[in-house]
Formats: sequence, structure tokens, C-alpha cells
Amino acid sequence: MKSLLYPITGLVLLLPLMANSATLGGSAAQDSCTDKYNQGLADGYDLGYEQGKTDGDTQGWWRGLADGDTQGWWRGLADGDSQGWWRGFADGDSQGWWRGFTDGDGQGWWRGFTDGDAQGYTRGDADGYARGLATQLAACIADPQSCDIPLASCIPDALVGETEPNDSFVTADPLEPGTSFWGQLYALNDRDYFYTATTKLNQNLLITFSVPEWLEGANLAEGNPGLWNISVLDAAGNVFASFDSNARSAVQSTPDSLTYSVTLGLAGTYYIRVQPAAGNEINAHAYSVSALVQDSPLGGTQPTVGFYDTEMERNDLPSQGNRLANGVTMYGVINLTFNTPILEEDTAVWGQGEDDWFKYTSPGNEIVTLTFCEKEECPLGNWLVEVYDQSMANRYESGELRENLTPILAINTNNSGDPNRVFRFGLRNAGDYYIRVNHKRLFEAPCRVYRYVTTSGFGSQCACESGNSCDIPTDDCSDSALGLVCRNQIADCAFGIEPGCLSADGADGRLRYPPNCPVFGPSGQVAEKCVTYQTLARCSCSQYGGVVEVPEGSYSSPYNFTWHGTRLPPSTADSDAYADYENRPTPY
Repeated sequence: MKSLLYPITGLVLLLPLMANSATLGGSAAQDSCTDKYNQGLADGYDLGYEQGKTDGDTQGWWRGLADGDTQGWWRGLADGDSQGWWRGFADGDSQGWWRGFTDGDGQGWWRGFTDGDAQGYTRGDADGYARGLATQLAACIADPQSCDIPLASCIPDALVGETEPNDSFVTADPLEPGTSFWGQLYALNDRDYFYTATTKLNQNLLITFSVPEWLEGANLAEGNPGLWNISVLDAAGNVFASFDSNARSAVQSTPDSLTYSVTLGLAGTYYIRVQPAAGNEINAHAYSVSALVQDSPLGGTQPTVGFYDTEMERNDLPSQGNRLANGVTMYGVINLTFNTPILEEDTAVWGQGEDDWFKYTSPGNEIVTLTFCEKEECPLGNWLVEVYDQSMANRYESGELRENLTPILAINTNNSGDPNRVFRFGLRNAGDYYIRVNHKRLFEAPCRVYRYVTTSGFGSQCACESGNSCDIPTDDCSDSALGLVCRNQIADCAFGIEPGCLSADGADGRLRYPPNCPVFGPSGQVAEKCVTYQTLARCSCSQYGGVVEVPEGSYSSPYNFTWHGTRLPPSTADSDAYADYENRPTPY
């Protein structure tokens, strides 16, 4: 896989070339880049002059020495030949030739040295100019706050766009340092993910977010043309930094761009997520994003821990309690259970109440601050929190009735008004303490199967419209073999037609009602007939289940709390400071 990180110098050398490349939209400030280039020329000339002067002195001396040796010898030879002949002609062939040769050699060496010094200065000036230009550009990239132009203007315009789908870590687009990606959010649920990598501890990640400068009225600080949220996440999904595109805390900003910096403690892959800002409508305007990684002066190592702790099931007993880290928020959830129906008059409910247990080891004689739902709001509900010492926790786990136990702390917090509740209490003795968290909640238990109730249990299936049980008219109550549990009820029914309908005439063992029915009149006509009644068999729920209707606003019960042992004495009167106070002399 191609590395995502390149040396800064390599990036600098690419910038002048890349800035003139064809782009998708021209969001980078080209004028600023031109100014930057011209500034680099001026700075390069200044640096080049000074460096060239130094290099010229050094290189010129050595080159002049070499050139002087060579040129001086040849010129001296030539001058010596010429002057030596003429001087020799006058002084004498032998002495004149050697004296002229020596004089010519000296003059030639100095003339060659001067020529070499000039060539060395010219070469040194060129070297110094190139170094000065590269140094100035590298300084701007490495430390944008020391530069008087935005980093965005030195990053080439985006040449490529995001590749959908890039809505997850797996499909995220790679951001190579100093390059830009075009992106666009097409829906409120659209998320664009990019990734880059750090190679050292405590490196800075600079994120530059911009919109095309040709957008009329573009001003990110004022929310035009829209609002985006940009977040930095690690591979576990933890948010390390999050800012909106109108952030005032950016290290640099222009109307159409901003640069945000975050220091990342651990080396590895980090993800940049672009999404609509909370509470804002979607906008379809294009944006570009780039990332640059740089070293920071921050030293030391970062611990590999999470932002919070979570319970680990099973922790339904004190001996299974999860250990609490002092001052670190613990997250848990009271699971929904559908094991035991509780009968309530004509209905039944599923009794909720899975225990979560946690363990804290105290040095003793300290104040504890327990903050419930501190880090994140808990759902509405009625929470039960209890604290036990070791002996009471052992008795609880052995099955002793709760009403016989005395916890150190027992609170019932209803967070319907204020979800964040703080409790403070003292722990006198050193040792292990156990925290029990529960949440009472009842859901109606629908019946899955109804059956007739018999003297020996349940019989054949039946049906009720609602509730746990009902009475059903039937002709089978007289069948002793079925053993149905029945009752009689006066009813206006059609004898022989409707099920269970009988005449209360006392015949064949039937009931008689009224007791003296039928009543005949003087002429023998029936003045009062016997009533009818029905035999009703008991139909009851034999199995609960099916679809549970969860009341509106109710769901599984997530919670969080922070346990902070302060190691401060619960009573100031028990402290050394108070003893010193009492021993101070008084005038009374």
C-alpha cells in the first residue's frame, strides 16, 4: 500500500507545479499562492545574497586557488616566455628568461584567483536562492501560524472527488498529505469518511475545510452557504475532535476556508467525518477537505484507555461485580427480561429487574461522590442504587431476604425532572464495597396460549378476547370426564340453540329458578316461567409471550454513573487540621 506520509520538503517542491494544474473548481486562493511565490523569490534573493557571499568566499577561494594554480601556471608560462625573451634579450638570455617567467607566474596566479572568486560567488548566489525559497515555503507549511497567509492558499486545488459510497470506516477515502478531495452531502443521513495516518506519538493533524471561492456570498463563519460538522475519530469510533464549519477556534480562517488543528497522542490511522451540522438542513454545496500531519513539541506517551468504562455481563451477583475505576464513568444497561409473569387482577405483567453489580476498593475514611447520569442523559425512569459492604453483599448473594439487609446507601432517583443527580456519602472502613443498580419497569404480558382450566390442570385450547382469563359458555360442563371448572350464570339465552344454555326448570338435575317455577295462573296458563341460565367454563392463559407492547417513551434502560473516591475524610472533626484548631489558645 502506498504510504500516506511524505517529507515536507517533497511537498514544498511540488507546490509550485501543482498550483498551476487544472482543477475541478478553484477553491484555493490563487492570488495568495502567487503572492507567496513572489515573497519566496524576494526572500530567496536575500538569503541567496548572504549565502552566496559566504559560499562565494569559500568556494571562490578554493576554486580561485585551483583556477589560479592552473591559469596562473599557463599565463605565467606564456608571460614568462614573452617577458623572459624580451627581458632576457636586454639582461641576458638566461637571467632575463627566468626572472620574467617568475614574475609572469605570480601575476597569472592572482588574476586566476580573482576569476575563480567571481565564479564561486555566482554559484553560491544560485544555491542560496534555491535554499531560501524552499526554506520559506517549508516554514509556512510546517507552522501556518507563523505565516501571514492561510494554509489553504498553499494547498493545491482538489483534483479528485470523493468516491461513494464512503459512508463508513471501511469505504473511507485516503487523504494524502497536502492534497484535497471534493465532496458533497446529498442527504441528511449522508456521511463522508476520509482517513489519514500518523507515524509518531503526539503529532498534529491540520484539517483544512473550504468551499469554492467563486460561490457568491460565501462566508463559513456566518454559515454561508451552509453548515457542516467535521470530526476526527480513531479506529474505535471515539471522537477526538469535532467542530462546525463556522468554528471561531480555527487556527486560520478566510471567508471560504478554515484550518483546524488537533494533537493525536497515539500513532495510527485516524478518520475524518464530514456530515451536516446538528439541527441544520442539508445543503448540496460542494466542499473540499485536506489533511496535513506535522510533528509537535509535545513529549511523553499517551495511555491506551477508553473514554469511559462499560459493564461486562454477567454481573448479576456481588461476586461477579465489575471493578470501578476512580473518576471514570461506567456505562451499563438494565436488560429487558420476559421470564416471570406477575398477575395483577385481570392482567399480567413482565417483571423487569436484572441486577447490575459493581465493586470498589476503598482505602477507608473517605468521601465518595456518586453522580448518576453525569456523562450522558439517562432515559426517563425510576432508578434504584444501593451500596453494600462485604458482609451485607455476602448475605445478599447467599439468598437472604432483602428486607433483612441494611445497605450503606439506598437511593431511588427519578430523573424525570433533572437527569443528573449527585450523591455524597462517607466510607469509614477500608475494604471492598459493592454497588447494585436496578430499574423497576413493568410491561404488560400478552397471553400466547389460552386453555380450559380443569381440576387437574389445563385442558384443551380456548380463546379470550383480552386479559388473563375469561368464562366461556359450553355444553361440556356436564361431562365429568373433562373435569372442567365451571360456574352457572343466569342468562337470557335460547335453550337448545346457544351453547351451555339450559332451562332452570329443575328437570334432569338442572337448577330451578325461581324456586317455585313455573307458576300457573287461575285458568292454568303459565303466569311465571322458569328462567334460562348458561354453564360457563373457565378459560385461562397457560403461556405468556407473543408481541410485547412497549409503552411510548419506554425502552431498555441504559445508564451511566461516575464514582469518585476523594480520599478526603468524611468528617472534618476527625482530621488533624481540626485537632490543631481545637488546641489553639483562646482568650476565653
